[in-house]
Amino acid sequence: MPKINKRSIRPTPALVVAFVALFAAMGGFGYAAVKMKPYSVKSKNIKPGAVTTDKLADGAVTTPKLAPDAVAPNAVNAMNSAKLGGKAPGECQTGWLKASIAVDTAPLTPTQGEPMVFPGFDCASKGDDAIQITRNGVGVYTVDIAGNDADVAVTTSGGTNTTTAATKTADGEFLVKTWKNSDATFVDGSTFQLVAF
Repeated sequence: MPKINKRSIRPTPALVVAFVALFAAMGGFGYAAVKMKPYSVKSKNIKPGAVTTDKLADGAVTTPKLAPDAVAPNAVNAMNSAKLGGKAPGECQTGWLKASIAVDTAPLTPTQGEPMVFPGFDCASKGDDAIQITRNGVGVYTVDIAGNDADVAVTTSGGTNTTTAATKTADGEFLVKTWKNSDATFVDGSTFQLVAF
């Protein structure tokens, strides 16, 4: 049996240095992750696009942490913004219904004095007094829709023998006339519906 030289089994200094470097490299990441100081990673240290949705913990980003004008960039928001035409929900839009009301003119009398408030829809104002109506004379009424810029109104009569028509007199203001079909005389006490665009 050949004789083994015990010196040849020993690692050389170069091999020892290589192993130390290998183990240091393998364990370096774990050491850095454990020994980092809190809040030591700043925004400038993060590459753009490095933090993705799957890397965020559930509930990590809450509303108070978002900028006031921040909007989640997703398809639903894009579709909604296109539908709203760049205006906030509730604002009047071109071509949209801007106001509607059903009116029973019976309470509107010659001694009325002040305009009467009627419940209805006014896209420009959500106030309880948004739609006010004044009796100008027999069968002639001014419908004032607060803050509204409606240009056109369509009216229909609720009576079987009456007709109504509306004419714009100012922004959000229409003159409505009601008359009998039989003899074309103006009449009080009828009902009408007004839809403004």
